[in-house]
Amino acid sequence: MLVFTVLGSCVSVCLWDKRSKVAAMNHYLLPGSSEDHTGDANRGYLSINLMVRSLKNRKVNLRDVEAKVFGGSNSLYKEKDIYKIGERNVAMALELLKQYGISVVAHHVGGEFGRKIVFNTATGKVRMRLLKKSTIEVNEEIDKGFSY
Repeated sequence: MLVFTVLGSCVSVCLWDKRSKVAAMNHYLLPGSSEDHTGDANRGYLSINLMVRSLKNRKVNLRDVEAKVFGGSNSLYKEKDIYKIGERNVAMALELLKQYGISVVAHHVGGEFGRKIVFNTATGKVRMRLLKKSTIEVNEEIDKGFSY
């Protein structure tokens, strides 16, 4: 199966067990933390934990799992990103994967442009395309074309 998503400051973690060919992918908006009890899977901390739990329920050995991490751009605030959402999203993913002992075999994160990724769950391969325009540039074009 091919699973795809488009990322700006959001992050997607693709997990693939090379032995059993079990795959998982998420897309989260905010980093979250262990103190976050909202149950919101749009937060990286919970989302990654849910994926790992799902893999463990399928008897996957985490030592056989490869991770690929994408996103975390600074596409909304070119000049100043006071919240550093993209950067914090990436840091959450890398830290949690490290705690689980899951190897990050590929990543493409940060920068000022979004990405589109396509994850092949049969092979574990991810195709990525860097989007050419930032969110600000797209919004400026929309404003020019649709303003009154």
